[in-house]
Amino acid sequence: MDPAQIQPPQPPQPSSGPQSNASFRGDPGVRWVLVRAAALGLLIVIGVVAIVWLVSIPLLSPGQSPVREGPVPTITVPPGQPLTTSPSAMTVLTSPAVDQLPKNSEVLVSVGPKDLAGRVTVRLDGGPGRSMVKEIVVKLTQPDGTVDTRPMELEAEFPEVTVNGSRGIDRLEVFVMLRSGKIYKVIDEQVPYRQHF
Repeated sequence: MDPAQIQPPQPPQPSSGPQSNASFRGDPGVRWVLVRAAALGLLIVIGVVAIVWLVSIPLLSPGQSPVREGPVPTITVPPGQPLTTSPSAMTVLTSPAVDQLPKNSEVLVSVGPKDLAGRVTVRLDGGPGRSMVKEIVVKLTQPDGTVDTRPMELEAEFPEVTVNGSRGIDRLEVFVMLRSGKIYKVIDEQVPYRQHF
C-alpha cells in the first residue's frame, strides 16, 4: 500500500451520550455536589458514633453495673399475702435481706438502670426454675408512697416489665409465684436515679 494513501487517525467526535468520568471531575457543579454528599455522609457517620459513645459511657462506668445478673436471693412471703398491694402512705424505703429459692427452682432476674423518666425495666433471663414459674409481679414504691405494680408476661419470648419510678431513690420488689403456689420475694432493693448527660 502506498504511504500517501494512509490517512492519519481521526480524533473522536463528541457524542450526545453520557459523558466520561474525566469530564465529571472537571465540572465544578458536579464536583460541588460530590463534596456536599461526602460531607453529609461523614456527618452521619460521626453522629452515629457519637450516639453510640454517649449511650455506652453510662453503661461502662466503673463500679456500677447497669444490669444485675446472677442467682437472686429470695425470702418466702407468708401464705395469704397477695402479690399485688394498693398504694400506701408508707414512705420508708428499706431493703431487708432476702433468701435463696429452693434448689433447682432458681430464676435469673435482671434489673436495668432507670431511664430519663425514672422508669425501671425488670427482665426474666431464665434459670433452672424458669419452667416452674407461674407468675412474676414487680412492685415499685416511690418516696412519696406512690406504688406501681405490674405482672410480667411470661409467654413473651423475652419476658420483661417496665414500672414507673421517680427521679429519686425508689424501692423495687419482685415476687415470683411457683406452680406449687408458693410465693417468693426474689428482689427487694433500692433503685437510685442516675443523672444522664
